[in-house]
Amino acid sequence: MVKRKKIKSPKTLNLFGIKLEHKDYVENFIPEQEIWIKKIYKKFGLEWNFKPTTKQKSKYWDCKKIYPTTVSSFKEKFFKKRKPKRIEGVWVQYMQNQPAIYGVVKEGGAYQGYLIDVSWEIKAHTGSYLKDIFNHPGKTNYKLLNGTKFGAFLPDKKDPKKFKFKGISTIIGTLRKEENFPVNFELEYPVTNVDDYELRGDAEFQIKMEKYGLPRSAYKTWPEFKEEPIPGAYTAKKPGEPGYKEEINRGIQNEKDRNQVKEKNPSVGTGFFVSSKGHIITNFHVVRNSNSIKFLYNDDEVDAKLIESDQQLDLALLKSKVKNKNYIKFSNKSPQKAQNILVAGFPFGKAISSDLKITGGIINSLKGGGNDTTRLQIDATINPGNSGGPIVDKVNGSLVGVAVAKLNKDFTKEVFGVEGENTNYGIKASQVRDFLESNNISVSVKSSKLKISELEESTVFIYNK
Repeated sequence: MVKRKKIKSPKTLNLFGIKLEHKDYVENFIPEQEIWIKKIYKKFGLEWNFKPTTKQKSKYWDCKKIYPTTVSSFKEKFFKKRKPKRIEGVWVQYMQNQPAIYGVVKEGGAYQGYLIDVSWEIKAHTGSYLKDIFNHPGKTNYKLLNGTKFGAFLPDKKDPKKFKFKGISTIIGTLRKEENFPVNFELEYPVTNVDDYELRGDAEFQIKMEKYGLPRSAYKTWPEFKEEPIPGAYTAKKPGEPGYKEEINRGIQNEKDRNQVKEKNPSVGTGFFVSSKGHIITNFHVVRNSNSIKFLYNDDEVDAKLIESDQQLDLALLKSKVKNKNYIKFSNKSPQKAQNILVAGFPFGKAISSDLKITGGIINSLKGGGNDTTRLQIDATINPGNSGGPIVDKVNGSLVGVAVAKLNKDFTKEVFGVEGENTNYGIKASQVRDFLESNNISVSVKSSKLKISELEESTVFIYNK
């Protein structure tokens, strides 16, 4: 009989450049982390079923810090002699409005993910759920993950938009004083390449946690989206150029014949105050790619900071130092079909004029496209630049919704054979209210009649730099 040699566990582990005493880490620290994270997820009605791993390297990940830590070095290493294909490129994912930049490269039959620059600073936990919320000891920096592999996206053979992610999720624990140790959990879940520039995790836990501010989508930042010019499309001249006034007048007269301006990566939009402390609501897609958010208030350029967002709803909450008098209030009544409404905003930015535009209409439906109950349909016109603007009741000025999208005429002509007219959508005020209250912003209820001056002073022009 051949005796098998016992495989001895190593005395130390090396994860992300941190040396760990193997026995204490495996027998004590990891179980402590599992207990804590399971408690947290249970509070949200979820089960944490992912297994911890001490493997530094596998087919899908590598915790050695030997890979590019800048976007330029990533491009140089992998794409010096070829162009990215499909989901290859540079992506960004936000956590508490802080970016994590990662790169994707096809290796064999899978698309490998490389962590380039993780700027997350997450509230450190204490092991107590209530203390974590009200008395957290500090922040944990996730930059130690830079320069590593975190997993791979495996393409579905039947659907080119579908992938399966296999890899690790790293949680840096601080249950012990002054100790920030990483714990890797093996994950496997479905991913959808939504529109070539968005990767969205579709696991049940991701969908549920998104409601609590944990985004499940990443957005491609390189190669950049390039809008191809449309043959014969209307091209606006800039103010001051010869023929500017005549061209604008001609554009207004022939508005129904103008090609629709696309809003894939908007640089302008609309927002509105929801408190007297400088809080502003707009669409997330208006500020998504911005390094610096600005808005005009009393003809002054004012800085705004993105403090919270809900990418699924397409809402963003901004904060400024403005002490504004007027702001949009809410109603305790539900919206009704045929209810008269007004839409305020800056369609086409300020190319037409710098004045706030107000359009009237009614609520056509209490559901959006695809029976989306978070939205409503209106016939008041929404154009690029209206995004993020308030939709209010015509009588008392209370918030009905937030302008967000319109049905593309080319789509309706292709599918139904005719161009759709005035099919526009807003995010319901009830969703905005839940979003604000979940972020500790109290809302006010409006009972007085609408004053156009209050609507004008509550609505702002937003642009990015």
